[in-house]
Amino acid sequence: MKRMFTVYTIAGVLAIFVFQGFQCASPEFTGAKVYIQQRNFAEALPLLENEVKNNPQNEEAWYLLGAIRADMDNYAGMNEAFDQALKISNVHAAEIRGIRFNKWGLHVNAGVNLLERASADSAGFYDESIDEFQKSINAWPDTAITYRYLAYAYNNKGDMENALKIFLKAWEMGDESESAKRAGLIYIRRGDELKNKFETDNKEKIASVNNLQRVRRNTPKNDVQSILGKPDKVTPGPRGSRKEDWTYAKYNLKLTIESDKVTVKEVKPPYNPGIDSTSYRNAVAQYANAIEILEEARKKDPADGDVIALLMQGYIGADKINEAISTFLIQVQRDPTNKQNHYVLGVLYRSAGKFEEAITSFQEALKIDSEFTDATYDIGATYYNWGVDVIRMAEERGDIESKEYVEKFEKALPFMEKVSMSADRSNSPEIWETLGTIYARLGKTTQATQAFEKADKLRQGN
Repeated sequence: MKRMFTVYTIAGVLAIFVFQGFQCASPEFTGAKVYIQQRNFAEALPLLENEVKNNPQNEEAWYLLGAIRADMDNYAGMNEAFDQALKISNVHAAEIRGIRFNKWGLHVNAGVNLLERASADSAGFYDESIDEFQKSINAWPDTAITYRYLAYAYNNKGDMENALKIFLKAWEMGDESESAKRAGLIYIRRGDELKNKFETDNKEKIASVNNLQRVRRNTPKNDVQSILGKPDKVTPGPRGSRKEDWTYAKYNLKLTIESDKVTVKEVKPPYNPGIDSTSYRNAVAQYANAIEILEEARKKDPADGDVIALLMQGYIGADKINEAISTFLIQVQRDPTNKQNHYVLGVLYRSAGKFEEAITSFQEALKIDSEFTDATYDIGATYYNWGVDVIRMAEERGDIESKEYVEKFEKALPFMEKVSMSADRSNSPEIWETLGTIYARLGKTTQATQAFEKADKLRQGN
């Protein structure tokens, strides 16, 4: 981030003035010039202040007043005087720009040096760098880059509230997309924190909703008890039948069990665990802020991959998977030889339940790198998830004899077997457990047993 600026002394600029025009000048203005030649700026200051009060159209007096105030680090007064001079004439425009640049550069250089020295053990340098950057802004308020440097200092200090505000200011002033990316990242991190808070605060309630959803038609009664616990009430069916009604008061749930499986599920009134969604809604609002500014940045520079990646995080955080897919498709089209682009797009497709499109994307990644283990694994995982989804849908419609899933598991198997032999995944118990499930579903009992045993040994550290 280091960037140094060449600076010049203001005293040298003031020293070049001679007695031109003294004959017609007021006594205050003449006296001020004498003091300036003597470098006695403290005495020249009140004389110039009187001069501009009495002769507000004296452009040179305004200019000299601004230069002296700059030498005294009175930047508000400097800018007031310089602005008045420029309203009257551009005679000293170049000199004014030089003085402003001089003071701005001095403080920017000091701020950068202090920021590079700052750390957790020397946090005081953050405040000093902030002070220097603020002075540089006071000296030259119209430079967006200075606001960005100030935002870096706040960001590194951990003051994200001020960092965000200043990054947004820099972006609004026409800064390049770095400020937009930084602001977007802060919004995304805020969203992540709020979403984590929502999940933590409502952990048990969310789990109860998920458990209720897991119980559906054709769920074995043993699985029901494993998920929900023992029912509050069991009402036997007609004598000689294998029918029972199970009641769970907590969920307002009534299940009809026949032949050891759920045949009817009723939740009346609808189960409401009282989840507090305030943090979640606030998280979505933060992601929306990130998306808004990052979309603006993408319009200015559609080829910026960092903007695309952050946009994807924002869309995923806001549970807008389809928007994330659309965003990353642009990245894939722009750089089709990048295997990671195809891989991430595949993950997004799978998250949206678009299994076929996901597999196609992973296969494109493998065309670029045939040893890309992540893509190999995710093809197998996608076929596996697809097969599980097929099983679930068959059970829900009561077709418990359906074998539609077999094709998906058969396609998943070679990819999972290849991954299980890879150096970086062979010791993963999850891989072997998934393999065991696939083998079992395909009727390969011996291989299933061996895979499950391997998973158990890995978990035990053997």
